[in-house]
Amino acid sequence: MICVLGLALTAQAQVGHTLSGVGPVDQALSGAGTANPQDILGALHWNPASITRFGTSELSLGVQLLFPTSDLNSSVSAGAFGPMFGPPMDLGGTTASEAGPFVMPALGYVKGLGESRWNYGVAAVVSGGFGTDYPMATSLAGNPINTPQPPNGLGFGAIYSSFALMQLAPTAAYQITDNVSFGIAPTLNYAMLEVKPFPAAAPDDANGDGFPSYADAPNAGATGFGFQAGLLATMESGFSVGVSFKSPQNFQDFEFDGVDESGAAKAMTFNLDYPMILSAGIGYSMDKLELAADYRYIDYANTDGFDTAGFDNTGAVTGFGWNSISVVAVGVQYQLTDRLPVRLGYSFNENPVPDEYTFFNTPANAIIQSRVSGGFSFDVSEKIGLSTGFQYGFENAIEGAWQHPQFGSVPGTRVESTLSTLFLMFGLDVAL
Repeated sequence: MICVLGLALTAQAQVGHTLSGVGPVDQALSGAGTANPQDILGALHWNPASITRFGTSELSLGVQLLFPTSDLNSSVSAGAFGPMFGPPMDLGGTTASEAGPFVMPALGYVKGLGESRWNYGVAAVVSGGFGTDYPMATSLAGNPINTPQPPNGLGFGAIYSSFALMQLAPTAAYQITDNVSFGIAPTLNYAMLEVKPFPAAAPDDANGDGFPSYADAPNAGATGFGFQAGLLATMESGFSVGVSFKSPQNFQDFEFDGVDESGAAKAMTFNLDYPMILSAGIGYSMDKLELAADYRYIDYANTDGFDTAGFDNTGAVTGFGWNSISVVAVGVQYQLTDRLPVRLGYSFNENPVPDEYTFFNTPANAIIQSRVSGGFSFDVSEKIGLSTGFQYGFENAIEGAWQHPQFGSVPGTRVESTLSTLFLMFGLDVAL
């Protein structure tokens, strides 16, 4: 578990604050695993009650490699910022993010039922994150938003963000009847956040040049706590139904030790919680065929750090301003041979980032909506299985105006973010 969490400290996922799935099997099914999971990682992550489906003890290790493609485009019309800042001519440009690839590990263990009605398990997974790395424009002829902060430019300079959230979930499930199970898991979280520059703290003019600027927020960690509970019902007809509730994960504040314009210490804080997630799923098992469909509700709009956007009276940005979203995922698995199951999946979600808040979300452009996935496993022996898969997030874009602390949206300006993603996944399962 320590190794998994250590590897995750450098992981960022540009698919939003929450991942669509964990491990090569669950991701190949696009996260459709609330009622009919096909591996223990998906079961532990989406519905603790569903670990009762696994009659033997099992250890699972998964690794996901994320390759994001992200561009930041902006333009400013001549004179848009007034007589002092101009600019004297129309400016525009595009910056490609240099972030990635990223490694996201996952580790799970489930102890089989045996003669008992109790099942136990534990998972350590990277469950969310984001990351961008847009370099500074070298001249005013470059991308305006990546020019230096005033007075040497119009924008924010290089924009860098790195967020990774790791979750540890010791899990217990009880088989109430032969067909109904209940599970619960306390969730222990650790997250790392770094943002440069950091707009959630008030800009300072410590050097007295009359041009306040935002400081950098170096890497800082925070812990959070919550729980997950779920129910699973199976039927003799092959159908299964599952529901789960992941509570909000309440984090302590991130505390950053930054410096102001003069180089003096500048303490900054920010609260960023993990949203409540409601999941409901239906599954069907028949001979060599496994089907699964999930509906998921992610409540960003009522989560600290995501619930508001805009500037306060000090010029600090209050948050990302995301909407709560619905997610639909479907997956199919077919047992091609006794040792070779193959999988396909598709998921669609609403975009949590409103266009009018594009400016505030340049460090966290969580805008992927459609994903297609696939993969297969191969049983090397009765006890060892290998899995691989992919997931592609189709490119999406959002666009809005620049925002100003006093004047709001600035006419004659534009900011656009685009993002597409590719996951490659690998895994090892060992029956114990």
